[in-house]
Amino acid sequence: MIPKLPFEHIAHLGWAVKDIDETIKNFELMGIGPWRRYILGENDGGHDFAFREYAGGMENRCKVALAKAGNIVIELFDPTGGQFPIVENYLANHGEGIWHFGYSVTREQYDWTIKEMEKVGINVIGHSEYKNGVRMAFLDPAKTGGIVFQLHDCPPEMEDFFDTMGIMV
Repeated sequence: MIPKLPFEHIAHLGWAVKDIDETIKNFELMGIGPWRRYILGENDGGHDFAFREYAGGMENRCKVALAKAGNIVIELFDPTGGQFPIVENYLANHGEGIWHFGYSVTREQYDWTIKEMEKVGINVIGHSEYKNGVRMAFLDPAKTGGIVFQLHDCPPEMEDFFDTMGIMV
């Protein structure tokens, strides 16, 4: 069976922000939260990279916070110190706002979607993989209206883990 392309349902929105604490405070006033915080690129038990060929590689760090807002997850990125170039560049060129759409896909969908996108000229500009087996691919924003489309390939055993953290939809 040919898998369906995953772009009907956005799982999360990646938001570039200048001050993650202030943004969280304002979102909490709107009833959005609670938030799970971590530093992207630090070993924290759920986001340990096996490799990252994207956004400057393994050495980059960024403050991140996640919260559910209805059926979608909001993922805030605060690249303090210029350590996460793609978000720094987004902030410099566009100001704060949504810089990526995240899509949860099956293993089969992940591989098939990448092949289908490459057939139509929408290439992957980066890959990442966590030690827990979650793979990510990032599609070229020059072909998608300036927004990065991010595919998450989450093995079934990890879905329960993410559900308990409140970040799967």
